[in-house]
Amino acid sequence: MELRDRLRAEFARRVERNPRYSQRAFARFLSLHHTTLMRVLDGSRGLSPWMVHRVCERIGCSPVEVRDSRLAEDARKVLHLASAPDFRPDCRWIAMKSGVDLDNVNRALHLLIYERRLVMSSPTKWTVHL
Repeated sequence: MELRDRLRAEFARRVERNPRYSQRAFARFLSLHHTTLMRVLDGSRGLSPWMVHRVCERIGCSPVEVRDSRLAEDARKVLHLASAPDFRPDCRWIAMKSGVDLDNVNRALHLLIYERRLVMSSPTKWTVHL
């Protein structure tokens, strides 16, 4: 389960127990600003590795779920760059532009190719499939 889905489910569970529970209270619980939480939930903002770790820790994720969540966030960043008009199909360029270290860029690329969200038709032509 993706981290965003897990956060939505946890928030829904808390609202079910207490109908007056707010997103602001949930953001406070996660040690995030409420607007950051809203942007993360709607997909317009990503999470840094540090934030992924902290949020996962707060909602009780296993170490494997933390690792998978970090990989999913890295893949999200790579996919975002790959769909940009000035994209260069070069792992070092992707690492520099995204702020993701080179090893994690390669892991993210493998995940995206495996999930068929990214197709490398040639060394210079990569196609994003959403």
